[in-house]
Amino acid sequence: MMAFGGLLALGLLAMAVLGVTGAGIGIYALISNRMPGRWLGKTVRNPRLWGIGILFMVSSVAFVSWTPFIVGLGITVIGHAVKPTG
Repeated sequence: MMAFGGLLALGLLAMAVLGVTGAGIGIYALISNRMPGRWLGKTVRNPRLWGIGILFMVSSVAFVSWTPFIVGLGITVIGHAVKPTG
């Protein structure tokens, strides 16, 4: 049976892996203006905006606040829906 400390360590490890993965994908989308993978490439219309939204969402863990998460979620949804102009 896993003690509370072991369960807490497992949760922190999962959060760290998700944070690093999200930050990596967000930076890749922001810099290259492309999405990794077929599914994301087909569904995301504005990769740079999507990448900024994901980076906001990941930063909410560092700031321990819901505000960057909500702002990032809105930017990510806009990145899915809005085509880039120009």
